[in-house]
Amino acid sequence: MTKKIKKNLKPKSEPVATKSVTIPLVGVIIFSLLLAVSSFFAGAAWLKTNGGAVAVKAKNVFEAKKSDKPEFQFYVMSFCPFGNDAEDVIKPVFDLLGKSADIRPQYIFSKVEGSLNDYCQKNVPDPANCQMYVQNSQGQLKSVEDCKAQINTMLKECTNESQYLKIGNNYYGSLHGRIEANQDVREICAYNQSEDKTNWWKFVENVNKNCTDKNADTCWEDQAKQAGLDTTKITECFNNQAGELIEKEIALTTKNSVQGSPTLFVNGIAFPPESAYTQDNTGTLKIGNKVFTQSQYRSPDAIKEAICASFNRPPKECKTTLETPKSPDGQVQGATEGGC
Repeated sequence: MTKKIKKNLKPKSEPVATKSVTIPLVGVIIFSLLLAVSSFFAGAAWLKTNGGAVAVKAKNVFEAKKSDKPEFQFYVMSFCPFGNDAEDVIKPVFDLLGKSADIRPQYIFSKVEGSLNDYCQKNVPDPANCQMYVQNSQGQLKSVEDCKAQINTMLKECTNESQYLKIGNNYYGSLHGRIEANQDVREICAYNQSEDKTNWWKFVENVNKNCTDKNADTCWEDQAKQAGLDTTKITECFNNQAGELIEKEIALTTKNSVQGSPTLFVNGIAFPPESAYTQDNTGTLKIGNKVFTQSQYRSPDAIKEAICASFNRPPKECKTTLETPKSPDGQVQGATEGGC
């Protein structure tokens, strides 16, 4: 989607926050935009809490699945701002528990098999329905003519091969375009480069701060070198394994019905559970021996507690309370309850 289209379709007010937003493939993304699905923009403000537990009665309990070494998976896209927020919050959890738990990123891709033209003709909304789209757009579509013009733009973008990473006869994409898909693959390659993931976290932090979905193809290499990674190996991995790596990610996202960034799992259990959310944002969740409010579910301490509750024998580090990081201006920040 172009920035213009996103801007025109953005709701005037923020709705109740949700855990993640469904975005399976290009066609559904386009349809969602036309209908101005407001949940896409949910949670655009920083959390106003310190991420700690509160003295309230829990309405829900996180039912942990135990193991000797819990696996924490966070599904993201490399330039999804909500996913980047989540990475900032997960980093201190990795610093504390990275040697005891398997804390690993997963990436969300879309796949188009065969003809782009055929795919887009089937998935781009029918301009004959513009009257309905205008009525349901909350005022974001000005007229039927405006609707048809935007659909025409979407069709051109959908059929533009430069928006995709083409491997064989398949087209692979990421929500923010081909460059994001490229960066997703590079981050997977970097993650697989060493058992010690410290440099991977440095790399992702560098990219998040210094690169965009417009310049990452030329920006990433310096960020990787500064993080102590072997850029030659990353490039070789990209050139030789991209298709295989993407297919593995698609298999995982399909198996776990993952369609939004960020989506979190602890030993295969969705975190936070969908039942913990309420429309009025008053949800509470007991994790281990602590209770967290809905605005704290994506705080470092809540994520840490979910992982620690999943150990057969929690390590001593689980006794540590993690504070939510602060932005440079001193404001408390956390992973916002929205998604890409």
